[in-house]
Amino acid sequence: MNSKIDFLKRIFGVGMFGIALLFAASITANAQSGSYDPYYGQQNNDYYNQDRRTDKRHKKQEKRELKHHQRHEREDYGNSRELRRHQQQERRQLKRHNRNERNDGYNNNRRRNNDDDDHDHDN
Repeated sequence: MNSKIDFLKRIFGVGMFGIALLFAASITANAQSGSYDPYYGQQNNDYYNQDRRTDKRHKKQEKRELKHHQRHEREDYGNSRELRRHQQQERRQLKRHNRNERNDGYNNNRRRNNDDDDHDHDN
């Protein structure tokens, strides 16, 4: 009878130790993974937001440079129909350029985060 009680105590002690070890491992894993965003899941949101701010700043700078360039063109060449067409074409090129940068970043992230090496995502 005594040996059965000692055996049950050992089993209970090992089980409690296993549960404590599992609990400690889960706390450590959560501390290393960053903040939790319910929409995007587990990720480091500070890096994501910093990247978005950098992209937005870059896009605004390009737009500002284009406006400055076009203002100088109007001062130098007047406001003719040809110049307006040319400037409209430059604005379309800037939009296309921004779209390509956004899509390249999206596709690069898809390639980087894709676990399946069998599929190639070239667009």
